[in-house]
Amino acid sequence: MKLQLQRKSGLRALAVGAVAVSGALMLTACGSDDNTNAGGDSSKAPTSSSSIKCADKGGQLLASGSSAQQNAMDAWVKNYQQACSGAQINYKASSSGEGIIDFNNGTDGFAGSDSPLKPEEVEASKKICATGTGISIPMVGGPIAIGYNVSGVDDLVLDAPTLAKIFDSKITTWDDAAIKKLNPDAKLPSSKIQTFHRQDESGTTDNLTKYFNGAAKDAWPYEHAKPWMGKGGQSAAKSAGVAAQVKQVNGSIGYFELSYA
Repeated sequence: MKLQLQRKSGLRALAVGAVAVSGALMLTACGSDDNTNAGGDSSKAPTSSSSIKCADKGGQLLASGSSAQQNAMDAWVKNYQQACSGAQINYKASSSGEGIIDFNNGTDGFAGSDSPLKPEEVEASKKICATGTGISIPMVGGPIAIGYNVSGVDDLVLDAPTLAKIFDSKITTWDDAAIKKLNPDAKLPSSKIQTFHRQDESGTTDNLTKYFNGAAKDAWPYEHAKPWMGKGGQSAAKSAGVAAQVKQVNGSIGYFELSYA
């Protein structure tokens, strides 16, 4: 599935394989696997700030992690702090990998990640969790957009194998035969493709490469991972950094959480 979107930012974005290229944005915190219902109906989700249950005392809570979660996190923090006088939550958007490291070092109360904790990360969390271990709590879906900036090209179709080859520097010009075949009516330039990827260990990278593993295994010879494994391209920090580079550089393409498109 391919969908061309035009955003106010001027970026053109393809939400490619919308179901496959979507991760559950998670929070990592100390807890246990005891799911006994202590009362109340868990099927009823809070619908307004009046439904927010505040802690007995205010205070400061530090957290960090996925930059893909930043826009959602800002909204959650704003609503909680408005409802709970004296509460201060500071979420530093870094990367999924950095957030989990900070959590397991005891620096932060929770971490945001686009991928669940690995077994070794769960084991490491036992050192800082007074009871139980680090657990991953799915919070919201996080679609990944493929953003591109090519002058004169308003509509572009790219399938998984073609995308994988672009991000692995196997397709290097916009008028490559594979891109032409998918876009017979587009006026594609002969200019070089400039790809941008995340420089940090990113859950967004992990989820995109999971998609490549599943939909374009022959074109993407690497295992999915938070560090970028493809050849070539330039790196940028966080989803915001990749989106900013694509917006500025003609002939470029990159990936980021959909809200940055």
